[in-house]
Amino acid sequence: MSGMAKKVVLIIKGDKQVTDIDRFRFLTIFMGIVHLILAGIGMRLTCQPVIIFSILIATVEISMLCAVRHMNNFLLGISTIYFATCFYSLTACIFLGWTFGFALYNLAIVPVLYYMIYMTKSISNSKRYALFYAIINGMITLMIRGYMYHRKPIYRYEGKTAFYISFFNHVVCFAFVIIFSTLFILELTRSREKLEKQAEELKHLADYDELTKLRNRRSMLDIWKRLGRNDYCVVMGDIDDFKKINDTYGHENGDDVLKLVANSMQEAIDSIDYVSRWGGEEFLMIVFGNLAYALKVIDKVQRELKNANLIVEGQRVEVTMTFGISECAGEQKGDIDELIRQADRRLYIGKHSGKNCIKIKDE
Repeated sequence: MSGMAKKVVLIIKGDKQVTDIDRFRFLTIFMGIVHLILAGIGMRLTCQPVIIFSILIATVEISMLCAVRHMNNFLLGISTIYFATCFYSLTACIFLGWTFGFALYNLAIVPVLYYMIYMTKSISNSKRYALFYAIINGMITLMIRGYMYHRKPIYRYEGKTAFYISFFNHVVCFAFVIIFSTLFILELTRSREKLEKQAEELKHLADYDELTKLRNRRSMLDIWKRLGRNDYCVVMGDIDDFKKINDTYGHENGDDVLKLVANSMQEAIDSIDYVSRWGGEEFLMIVFGNLAYALKVIDKVQRELKNANLIVEGQRVEVTMTFGISECAGEQKGDIDELIRQADRRLYIGKHSGKNCIKIKDE
């Protein structure tokens, strides 16, 4: 029992997920205890039908826990407990009367039914079953209510007895609804948090390059569209002779070079700047400031690459980059395509004029 109490505490804290068997076990134990208490009340009243039906229903509920474990049929178990509870409460109304409050179980168990069927993953068409069961319950309850309206109960007791038993049934039904509604909210909250976390992970995967952990082209273009300032430079950088590095040292070491470049560029920029893997061995930065600041950032990247100690098979791999820069002027504000073309054009000029250089003009 202490193990179950610990599990309940973990579930309330959100540290443990409620499984189908945990949910069903809690329902059967709760209802089993209630019906055993009602059996004791029946003994106190010397009302044989209440005693017999209470013990019978409690036995059915505990037996269903074992049966569900064996057959893994949660719909059967939930349906059995639901209709057994409805049958018991209406039978008790016939024997003792409506004022004893047993009909409340038929109302309280409806939201519990929806919770149990909806949250049990192995049950398909959950809405159909829940609605169908609730309608049956409502129709039979109203029929019994009409039947009892002009008839007296089979067993009659003084008013105090009816009050105490009705009070007990009210307390149990309120606790029933509150406890299972709380579990429902906890599970829905946990599911929502899980979905939000998955959505964040998917967004991260959509926005970032898996290898370098930098933003990808699509993410960078989205950021660019939202920029509210025009005092920045676009820096396009490309790793020199990257195909030769791949062919000589293998693609795994080529990936290490890409990571080295990504880290170097990330370390060189300020927190407000952006860097992305534009495609292949090509990288693009948006750095806020003038041309002098952009040159300073590139200088940091080049020094980092020069000092990098990348050893493959006992040989140091030299990594250099060529850069093209375009500066966002007033008349070019928002002209993303032109800035990219300009930086790319200057990068191309640098590639054909010796590599490992920086080009700031179209010449």
